[in-house]
Amino acid sequence: MPDPTVREMLVAKIDELVAMTSRDLDEIRAVTDQLEPNRSQSCRVVLTMARVMLDEVRLRAAARPIEESS
Repeated sequence: MPDPTVREMLVAKIDELVAMTSRDLDEIRAVTDQLEPNRSQSCRVVLTMARVMLDEVRLRAAARPIEESS
């Protein structure tokens, strides 16, 4: 099996960090769900936006480099 490239190692690290952050967001949501309903709903909106941004980071990092996509 060939050694991973630097890019592959970086993408793997990004995946690891995104997974860790996702777990943190789960924990934050569990705590904010205990707030009063309006405040809890407001926090859920922001947490959802954060998840979307994390997914976008993961997808963009894993995409082929621009010079290879042609």
